[in-house]
Amino acid sequence: MYLNTFLFLFGLDPDNFINEVIEPFESDDGKIIYNLRQRIDIRICPECGCIDAEINNYSWTETNFTTNEGRPILIRIKKVRFKCQGCGKTYTPIIKGVERYSKISKQVETLIIKEFYKQKSFSIIARDYHLTKSEIIKMFDKHFPYVKKGSLPIALCIDEISFKTEDGSYAAIIYDHDKKMVIDVIRNRQTDYLRSYFNHCSFKERSEVKYFISDLYEGYVPIKEEYFKDAIHIADMFHVIRLLKVEISKLRVNTYKQFTDETDIERHFMKQHWVYFEQYLDSKLANKPYYSKKERFEYTTWKMMEKCLKLNPIFWDAYACLQDFYEYGRCKTNEQALKHIEKIVNQLKKTENEELVRIANTYHKWRYEITNAITVRNIDGKRYSNGPAEGLNNSIKTIIKDACGYQNFERFRKRVLLILRDRKDPSH
Repeated sequence: MYLNTFLFLFGLDPDNFINEVIEPFESDDGKIIYNLRQRIDIRICPECGCIDAEINNYSWTETNFTTNEGRPILIRIKKVRFKCQGCGKTYTPIIKGVERYSKISKQVETLIIKEFYKQKSFSIIARDYHLTKSEIIKMFDKHFPYVKKGSLPIALCIDEISFKTEDGSYAAIIYDHDKKMVIDVIRNRQTDYLRSYFNHCSFKERSEVKYFISDLYEGYVPIKEEYFKDAIHIADMFHVIRLLKVEISKLRVNTYKQFTDETDIERHFMKQHWVYFEQYLDSKLANKPYYSKKERFEYTTWKMMEKCLKLNPIFWDAYACLQDFYEYGRCKTNEQALKHIEKIVNQLKKTENEELVRIANTYHKWRYEITNAITVRNIDGKRYSNGPAEGLNNSIKTIIKDACGYQNFERFRKRVLLILRDRKDPSH
């Protein structure tokens, strides 16, 4: 391979090297090695500008030029060190494309930096470039000492994700509902941490938030009242309904354990088709055929569900409340939505079941936020929810899983922002 072609391929300047044909050889460990020699006729002293210098000594350096597309490539450069006859200083002319003392070329380093924006773990990047994980982490910390937070959006979603530190078990994630983008990751969801974070946001920035969307975590209430007084607080309906669905799941398990035998078709149905008891019962689901091999008889899905629900009155009542709750879409005004919520609350309290009464009290406490979730719409006529946040949460969980967990929170935060925000919007 001719020298110029080779050097341009790896981002090196041909003017720095002796012009000669380059032939590679393979080392015992499978690396492709190229030997280059630095020019010895460039003798301008960087200190005094004198051109009268003598060769002091030679030394060999090795630089990794491996890309993620092939075998490991190592370039050995025979460097020359001069001694200036004018000022007595010794120096080595700069080689463009290779930083002093660096074991990795600038070209490869640029490729690795781009990898940090992809959903790849440090271990995978290290494997692709034939480097160690610690070298990749060191490079990441060098090039990303700080990643700034995004501006607070008009529709702010706040949610949490499991991330254990010495301070707690949950980190708080702030999202832009409309752009479906992560704004920032806060170390802990506890009120003191949230206060510390929002204290660093200007009053003007906070005042531009019009919608504050959260789940039913009580720690978010004082934050909303203190920092976003004029914003509309919206409870996420996914979490609202999930409260009741989780209790129904428990009642379903208790029902088939207490009221059925191993051979009963009701037990088999409740275990196999558990999801039916948590869905909205429309005509398509209700009339879906279910064939019992034991009885050699075909039922409708609703008929089988009815047989199961009648085994336990509490199970029936909880399921009825869930189906009534699913009718919230019929509410057009705040007054209608509030009455609908109070109806569900009263139904749950009438069961006198401890857990259902607890859920009723929660719904009553959050009735205004739930009402907002039902009636407030965005410019496209859609309801606000933490749906975009839940989708991004899954991506964050994948980032954690791919890395087999993160010990360093700041490093985790920066990877999340680079992958889920800055890759889509480089302006950050």
